[in-house]
Amino acid sequence: MKYKEQLNKHICPKIHHLKEFLYNFIGYDQQWRASTRSFGKNSKSLADQITEKDLIEEMVNPNKSLKKLLDASGGDLSAVKPFLPALMISLKTNTRDKSKIQFKHTGEFCFDFDKFKDTEEAIFWMEKVFEATENIKPYLSFISSRGKGFKIFCKVDTSDKDFKNDFKSEDPDVVKKHHKTWYEGARKELIKNFPPLEDKFDKSTNDSTRLTYIPFVADEENRLKYKPKRISNYASIVNQEKELAHQKLKNDIAKHQKEINQIMKEQGISSQEEAYYIFEKKKIIPFDLESETEKFEKVIEYLEELSNQDSVVARFVSEHFDDYGTLQKLSWVLYGVFGELAIDNLLKLVPEGSNKKDENHNDYRWTVRSKDDYSAKELKSMTPAPFYYIVRKLEEVDDFIYQNFGMSTTDKTEIKLLSDYYDTYISHLNLEAEGSENADTSEFLDDITKYIEKKKIRLPLIEELETINPEFTLGPNDYLDKNVMHDLFQNKYTDKKIFHLRSQCGK
Repeated sequence: MKYKEQLNKHICPKIHHLKEFLYNFIGYDQQWRASTRSFGKNSKSLADQITEKDLIEEMVNPNKSLKKLLDASGGDLSAVKPFLPALMISLKTNTRDKSKIQFKHTGEFCFDFDKFKDTEEAIFWMEKVFEATENIKPYLSFISSRGKGFKIFCKVDTSDKDFKNDFKSEDPDVVKKHHKTWYEGARKELIKNFPPLEDKFDKSTNDSTRLTYIPFVADEENRLKYKPKRISNYASIVNQEKELAHQKLKNDIAKHQKEINQIMKEQGISSQEEAYYIFEKKKIIPFDLESETEKFEKVIEYLEELSNQDSVVARFVSEHFDDYGTLQKLSWVLYGVFGELAIDNLLKLVPEGSNKKDENHNDYRWTVRSKDDYSAKELKSMTPAPFYYIVRKLEEVDDFIYQNFGMSTTDKTEIKLLSDYYDTYISHLNLEAEGSENADTSEFLDDITKYIEKKKIRLPLIEELETINPEFTLGPNDYLDKNVMHDLFQNKYTDKKIFHLRSQCGK
């Protein structure tokens, strides 16, 4: 009776079993015309697991819930779409709650094609795609709810060593990355074999947490295909994508070979790839791997000593470094910066006897890292900042860092750079004294001149500012006068989109 008015809008006179309808379809208290995210990313709702056999039975049996739901709306799909069941095929989890979702990959993927002119065209292309390609062997395919698109499901061999290696950590970032890698490779192969489908591809299905609405399929013969034993190739697709990414990286390195060689020389790095990521990182922040590594190791060592001497510090370290979530997040970031060295040092802070230190325990997964788990963008941007955010909460550690590493990374980098310039100059002086034709003492002056010119660009000299005549001046109170500032921005300079202001000191 409470919802009589709303029920009258939703229920057709044909429906006799009102209680059954209410129980199955209106169990979303006060969610009439509910958002299509009723089982959304912020929902606390839990999902049920369903077998492939039961799923297909739900889709094709007219006596099951899907058909009843459509009958209840008089065939109006728009009215009931929010209540259609949805499937998350790629993750073995029962929630989309960010704090609880599990990233255990099922080895299954969904591809969505839509925007066909009618059902006939959608069926034509579904049958084409279901014929399979070299590596993509769909095992289930069906026409979508509205009839102008289709879904295909693929599964790979989860015992494949490449698959097991890529998805063994079950970390969200790692799972999402490898999911997208295979998905993108599969997408390319499908488009290569079926070029007209390129603009029909819904790329948003590359999200491993994506939900797929399940339709009622009345015409099972034409609108649904199922070959459960079909397995798509995992390794071939992924290796092709990794090779493409590696080739792109080699090309990017070649474009900046001189700068990368300089970084390798300055920071004692043997890997061109590591040097390239530092080169890219330095575009955003000053970064010196050698000094950052020294700082990281010394802070870990100091924390170990403090823990042995102070019970308060020991509790702090145990609280943070015996927590799986914290270790998982820190190892992700720090491995991206330091590689295996990061894991080795974090293990020093994990309390003895902890299962986070036991190689045979599931919680040891936080140590499982590989550079293949990261995108190039992530490797370019990662810094050790999250680690220092935690440990600097201890005053002793904060003081230790300030006293021993007060000099900024920028300062250290520039000192090393100038030192290298000077070493080159001395070596040429020695060559000159020996009468060598290879002596070039002017190189030092050239390098220093370039260095100073760069400084001038970064920080304009004060003399330059003093030669600039202002178009107007503001009195001390003008800045606080709303009318004055409104006139300035809205009338006098209404055509200006960006204002660049510099203080008298030029900084």
